[in-house]
Amino acid sequence: MVVSILLVVAAFATPYMVNVIANVRLRGGMTSLAGLFQDCRAISIKQNRLMSTHFTIVSAGPVAYVKDASVSSPSLASTDPQVQLGAPVTKVTSLTGITGAPSVLDNATLGFTPQTVDPTFNPRGLPCTYSGGTCTGIAGYVYYFTDSRPLGANGWAAVSISPAGRVKVWMWNGVSWGG
Repeated sequence: MVVSILLVVAAFATPYMVNVIANVRLRGGMTSLAGLFQDCRAISIKQNRLMSTHFTIVSAGPVAYVKDASVSSPSLASTDPQVQLGAPVTKVTSLTGITGAPSVLDNATLGFTPQTVDPTFNPRGLPCTYSGGTCTGIAGYVYYFTDSRPLGANGWAAVSISPAGRVKVWMWNGVSWGG
């Protein structure tokens, strides 16, 4: 009888625990990415040069890394500041057309119109769009991520950078975005 009760409790608790662990893993990846954006900003100020954060995919999943913005073909090197976002996490370029995707973070929520290209920080630590060797205006950014889960709907997260350089992690709770 005791074993039967334990099996019933385990059957109800397992999906919940899988979801909790996936949420913690997703939030951890986003917090690491937010920290890398802050590192990129600090390196830009310290070295008095334009620095960019780039995204790539390696065998263990997506990676974000920092490079000098003037590098014409930035590729990941072992000496670059970098964070591993984890294999079940995927960077999503656009939320439109994806079944079950949350609403986009727009100007009304963010207070700015977000860009989705690789962010660059100028020597004053402000985010800007890098093009042709220069930073073209101060810009804000937002990046969306999802993870695949064995049970239930995917988790969703976003990281934004305001035009003032404030980095924020957003988590989708199924109804709205929250910090």
